[in-house]
Amino acid sequence: MSPSANPAPTTGRTNTAFDRLGRMAACTLLAFAVALAAPTLPAAEKLFDFGSLNVDLSKVQAKPGATPDQAGTPSGTAVKEAPAQQLPSTPESPAPAVLPRDGQESIGATVKTQAITVKPVEVSAAKAGQQQVNYPVPEDRQVIEVKIAAGSEKKDWFEEAARRFMADPSLNSIDGKPIRLTIDKIGSTESATLLAGGKTMHGGRNEYQVWAPASSIFRGVVEDAFTGGKLFETDDSVARSPMVFVTWEPVQQAIDQKLQKSMSFDTLTEIFSRELGGDKIDPNGRNFQFGFTRPQDSNSGAVALITMAYEFFAKDRAYYKIRLDDLKNPDFQAYLAFMKYLSDQTKDSTGKLAEPLMQAGYGGQPLSSVYVYENLGVKLAFIRKANDPAGAKPVIRYPKYNLISDHPYYTLRHGNSQAQVEAARRFKDFLLTRDIQLLALQKEGFRPVSTQISNQEMNDVLGGDFVTENGLVPDLIKASQILIPAQSGEVIMALIRTYQGLGDPVGPNF
Repeated sequence: MSPSANPAPTTGRTNTAFDRLGRMAACTLLAFAVALAAPTLPAAEKLFDFGSLNVDLSKVQAKPGATPDQAGTPSGTAVKEAPAQQLPSTPESPAPAVLPRDGQESIGATVKTQAITVKPVEVSAAKAGQQQVNYPVPEDRQVIEVKIAAGSEKKDWFEEAARRFMADPSLNSIDGKPIRLTIDKIGSTESATLLAGGKTMHGGRNEYQVWAPASSIFRGVVEDAFTGGKLFETDDSVARSPMVFVTWEPVQQAIDQKLQKSMSFDTLTEIFSRELGGDKIDPNGRNFQFGFTRPQDSNSGAVALITMAYEFFAKDRAYYKIRLDDLKNPDFQAYLAFMKYLSDQTKDSTGKLAEPLMQAGYGGQPLSSVYVYENLGVKLAFIRKANDPAGAKPVIRYPKYNLISDHPYYTLRHGNSQAQVEAARRFKDFLLTRDIQLLALQKEGFRPVSTQISNQEMNDVLGGDFVTENGLVPDLIKASQILIPAQSGEVIMALIRTYQGLGDPVGPNF
């Protein structure tokens, strides 16, 4: 197959047209961001403010026991009380279909069929220097600073919550000193590396008081770099978002018909292998293009690697711990090189990966499918319906093997004062209140963790036609066939380094 017939995007390669499109999409998305950041209505707000495309939250966002005026609901509307605990799943919540060929794994067979080889990369555990936990430091400033290192997917939600927190006189000061919250958008992999390397300390003080990555997969990496005391004061989860494949409907329908397999990296491997043999999946006749973020920068990219490794080594076993020796497997390294070569990884954050799809739609940008957080898939579907109701829909599919991003909120003791730790803990409690949890669902599509929000309310907000049209599964338990267990932070970092070090694969079709 000639290069012109099968262009393969690779990390580090320049794609001028794609870059131009990305800049155009970024400008357009800025307008959306401004709209989303605008002052919000009290409590009767809608799910995403895209003109007439709304889901009414007036019956579910009211504070328990509030009067109609306090809740912002129309006069005479009954206020819905929060349940004491999470309600059971509703019968209407569908589970993804198990397709006929789901039990047929082909990753290893593809590596052998394509005769893929790659120059081996040395695998070794990193030796992290030990830092002594330093807590507390004196609080000698007039303002209690709380800077939060947050994944980009939570920045808008956190910033709106911080604005409300700092405007509340019952919360915004300690011993007469005002609390100032700052949200720093930084990738989860990058922030973990900086914290573990001691690069956030300046003059005996920590630059960050809170670490809020997209998932807890890097917790061990950071904790292992410290000794001499407790590092985290809090480690609560503030939201949930499973990973999903989002694929344009014509392409997804072709995958379902031709492959008869649930979406997974194994399925992508077979798609790429078929295309290398001349079998086009996309009904438009163009190449199948898949995108995920750079693992060294973004949590979702790191999760993609973990999932690839788990699929390769675990198959249908219920539990498997990936080992350092596994990463030395030449067939596995060849497989990673294969996926790296044939996937687009020009983006360092999941939001940037989804932006062009939100704005340009099917055919207006090169990607056929992306691996993103569920909340971005929800936003993408709503935006496309608002912009182009008659156009191709993005379809959400839950991976056969899934890892749920639990969005932890770690209050850091190291290099911080008692007042900073208390202020950070106070903001965490605020994020878990009913109103702010509903804000996360309403503005960003996150699944709340609060037991004051029932599964039925989730269905009320994100259910109905949206479920059947776009593939959303409100019941998190039903969303995937196999959940990936926690893996060693040491192995995860070695996996990322191995992936970074791989060159292009060698084979008859490359």
